Amino acid sequence: MELYQIQIANHLCIYTWALAYSAMIYRGFKDQSYGMPIVALTLNLSWEIIFSLIIPPYGSADAALVPYGGAKAQAVFALWAVLDLVILYTFFRFGYKYFARSYGITRGQWIGFTVVMLVFSFLVILTGAKFFMQFDTYFNRDQIEAAKVIAFAQNALMSVSFVAMFYARGGSMEGQSFTIAWAKWIGSSMTTGLIYILGRPGEWYFVGTFIAMIFVADVYYMVITYRALRRQGINPWTRL
Repeated sequence: MELYQIQIANHLCIYTWALAYSAMIYRGFKDQSYGMPIVALTLNLSWEIIFSLIIPPYGSADAALVPYGGAKAQAVFALWAVLDLVILYTFFRFGYKYFARSYGITRGQWIGFTVVMLVFSFLVILTGAKFFMQFDTYFNRDQIEAAKVIAFAQNALMSVSFVAMFYARGGSMEGQSFTIAWAKWIGSSMTTGLIYILGRPGEWYFVGTFIAMIFVADVYYMVITYRALRRQGINPWTRL
């Protein structure tokens, strides 16, 4: 894959994920809901905080591809972390009603569950990258390269979680939109996923299973959100 193609794909990933996060924030406040499943949100937020503040990506092979690549990656991770923190705020402000209705738990139990998920996700991302980077042949002791495996795994979980959230809400589009669906699809399997596969010929098969799951789940999520909005008489393309 040519360098300019990698740069285009990376920029598409950055902008579409920023759009997806912004749409989740908008719909969260607009619908008094939250737009990202909490398991996916805790993993995402942990990844972004760790690799923007604790382990800045300056030593990664990716950082050498473009001028100031490490600084740019750090800035992007920090921006995404800020957006995810706002989404986390919408979860704490509007999310309890869903858990009370589905599971009958108290507000204290719900808060405790969320805190445990935040701590667990943070430790998984922090320690997982250090564990995987010991495999020199594949990762070349590059912690960001090792963390990409975790990132694709969590993205697969995220994509499945969005589908589950749709059905858990009875097909309601509260906190959700087709914009979020297609932006997430482009920002994952169609950009970083393709870069990973094309950049590792003959070595991508394990991670490719996660990328394939992301693609399938995201396409399915696009279909069901599009149809749900059409049934409600809402233009899917104009709803942020």
